[in-house]
Amino acid sequence: MSVGLYDKALLDKIKGWVKDDSMRITSPNETRRLFEYKADTENDAPIKLPLITLRRASQIEILNTNKKPLTYDGLTIKYKEENNTPTRGLILNAIPIDLNYQIDIYTRYFNEGDEYVRNFVFNLINYPTLLVELPYNNCKSIKEAHIRLLSTIEDNSDIPERIFAGEFTRFTLQIHVDDAYLYDCRAKDHVCIDEIQFQYD
Repeated sequence: MSVGLYDKALLDKIKGWVKDDSMRITSPNETRRLFEYKADTENDAPIKLPLITLRRASQIEILNTNKKPLTYDGLTIKYKEENNTPTRGLILNAIPIDLNYQIDIYTRYFNEGDEYVRNFVFNLINYPTLLVELPYNNCKSIKEAHIRLLSTIEDNSDIPERIFAGEFTRFTLQIHVDDAYLYDCRAKDHVCIDEIQFQYD
């Protein structure tokens, strides 16, 4: 599905905000693998902090299953021309979806985490545009989406994670992608009708 494109766009955006080389940032797929196994404290080294994990909500809701113009007629985004005549086009179809993410910020100390949260809040509110590149059929089209920070920031440091040794601080931010879509981009041939001249008596 197209949700992986939003994962990448959001991960790239977050990486652009974090200038700390010691900060590790994981994508939704990496985060899932990170927390799926149980750490063996004798053989596995503890995960290093600070750490930012990006998670996508497990449920993705299709917002409208009724046909709309962009779901079946599509939007022509690219032409291939031969002899100055359009012969083939790329048709972009889109279906709106409800897409939500969770950002967890893990740090060793409260003050460090609090500072990261402050920076994230300002960046999420002031720079909400997400650039999503569509790779389908080599169209290279860029679509804009907008992220919105939900109003509650949670300090859930008291929730234990077995893979961490010792104490840590964890802040959780929830964000929503306001205009997310499942995209489909297909090639479509264009039919040209030769001009016919009529002669009237």
